[in-house]
Amino acid sequence: MGNHPFSQTANQQNSPASRRRSTRIEYVTTVLLSGKDASGTPFREYTQTAIVNLHGCKVRTSYRILVGMLVSLECPTSGASGKGVCIKVWDAPAGVVGHEIAVQLIKPQNLWGVPNPPADWEVVARNMAQGRLVPRLSAARPAAPALPVEPRPAAAPRPPVAPPAVAPVAPPVVAPAPSRPAPVAGPAIEQRLADLERRSTQLVESVLDILRGQAEEITRNSLEEFRQQVEALVQDAEARMHQGLLRAYEESAASLVGLRTDSMEQMALRGKQMVRSTEDSARTRLITETATMDEAVPAKSTGQFPIK
Repeated sequence: MGNHPFSQTANQQNSPASRRRSTRIEYVTTVLLSGKDASGTPFREYTQTAIVNLHGCKVRTSYRILVGMLVSLECPTSGASGKGVCIKVWDAPAGVVGHEIAVQLIKPQNLWGVPNPPADWEVVARNMAQGRLVPRLSAARPAAPALPVEPRPAAAPRPPVAPPAVAPVAPPVVAPAPSRPAPVAGPAIEQRLADLERRSTQLVESVLDILRGQAEEITRNSLEEFRQQVEALVQDAEARMHQGLLRAYEESAASLVGLRTDSMEQMALRGKQMVRSTEDSARTRLITETATMDEAVPAKSTGQFPIK
């Protein structure tokens, strides 16, 4: 793990960077987290802190933020704001929306408005303003119990003895104390912080440019692959549609041929039935008319030609 307020190893506790760290406490407060996510899209969301110290916090977010990205924090309770860099990202547990990130402030401060901060926060802030390193505060150890002292018997009085003559001794030579570097003035710290913020911003922008380029390339490749898949689907659909139309045409043609054949057979049968019915009707009518004529002819001949 890296060197940040939320990851300290035993080998780093004596380094100058670790001596600048401050005590972490569990403190929940509402903050406004803003910046740009991994896709370069600006975001703003109200969330809550879980662990805070003078140098940063552990906060939950629903956006995808990468290590090294610059974010802004505003605390409505204290009215303070500042910028920080994401130094660690925790994966969200299964079924949990959002994940936690560690943010290290570019300018350490009690941005969270902790009413009774640990004692070392004020010491760290004051010494950092003066440009001095602050030793890491170790936990107070319990004092060893005092051993019982046995009373000693009173010594017998001795006769006074004249002090021996002592030769004068020259005073010891005291070496001059090593000169300490003069503390850096406050503006120098502000300038360093501004330089650090500028470099962090440049680093974040360069990372975002790289990510944007990769995202554009991935998008182009995805669109080209999607276009090829769509064309293949369209061609397959056209081929299936053409085959379906041919099959439907053949089935329709066969149905029409069968229908025409059935219609012709029915028409021929009906024609035969009509001809047969007409012939029967004509034959019956002819027989009836013939019989009628046969009955009428003798009567007329009898009337016209009487028998003598």
